[in-house]
Amino acid sequence: MADYEDTPEDKKPKKAKTDKEILETARERLKLCIDDYSEERKKQKDDLLFSTLEQWPSQIRAEREGDPNGARPCLTIDQINQYIVQVVNDMRQNRPAVKARPVDEGADIDTAEVFQGIIRQIEDQSVAQVAYATAGESAVRVGEGYFRFITEYEDEKSFNQVIRIKRVPDMFCVYLGHHVMPDGSDAEYGFIFEDILLETFKREWPEAKFTGSTDFSELEDSQVWWHEGRIRICEYFYYDYSEAKLVFTADGRSMLQTEYDELDDELQEKPEITESRTTRTREVKWCKLTGCEILQKRDWAGKWLPIVKVIGKESWIEGKRICWGLIRPSKDSLRMYNY
Repeated sequence: MADYEDTPEDKKPKKAKTDKEILETARERLKLCIDDYSEERKKQKDDLLFSTLEQWPSQIRAEREGDPNGARPCLTIDQINQYIVQVVNDMRQNRPAVKARPVDEGADIDTAEVFQGIIRQIEDQSVAQVAYATAGESAVRVGEGYFRFITEYEDEKSFNQVIRIKRVPDMFCVYLGHHVMPDGSDAEYGFIFEDILLETFKREWPEAKFTGSTDFSELEDSQVWWHEGRIRICEYFYYDYSEAKLVFTADGRSMLQTEYDELDDELQEKPEITESRTTRTREVKWCKLTGCEILQKRDWAGKWLPIVKVIGKESWIEGKRICWGLIRPSKDSLRMYNY
């Protein structure tokens, strides 16, 4: 084992984060996302309800239905869903798909075609068009939708893992950290969660240490993780950064110092290093957790967070992103029409 007693503090290898540190960071980040998104999510939820024909404000409905002179009707004339269907059907006719293109000097057209075939197979096996359409329709309705990538075993008797593209039916169960890119590719972390009954949780996670409301009562954000007999199970994706030395060799290749050290020099001499610099590498980590403990964790075999955002209309106001779809600009005129 290497002796680091005389090594400067900033040069010593960093210790891996403990489960407690990961959990605390995840809780802080999720609470930050919920606080940042709360105002906009309320508007998006109202847009979604409006598109499902809940178009009368509750106070006005109560006043009309409870009129002392007799209940007055609250008619809802659907004038918006035909336009939503039109836009969504246009997307389904012009199906989005991933396209592999050779773009640099080291690229090869034949290799790109091989990748294209693999991508097409993944999309076909995943029924990816359903995922794309679900995210697109959500963006049309409320301005925001998501789909995701997962890895799973090929079948119940196989050790082979395959890539799948999955739909996210409820966009309100997804949060991404601060980002500027429309697809969220520059987010540093992301969450996908579901709320399940306590009985279901105990059956699926029999070895979990925390299984009741009393376990969450000490958390400041307990209402985020426990509500009405349901436990929130959250998938947490994040980047783990580390510093490394990057070298450029005389034969025109760039690689990490560790990769250079592992080059096989039995048949020929290693190429000379002509340049070097310090770089920062990152790995994607995945955890499944409750507010009290980490249930599972592993490395994610990819370069980016496997959550893709789809947006409708977008604006930035005082540093905050505002997203909306077809519903929000039409609500006042449609309410007046119903009235």
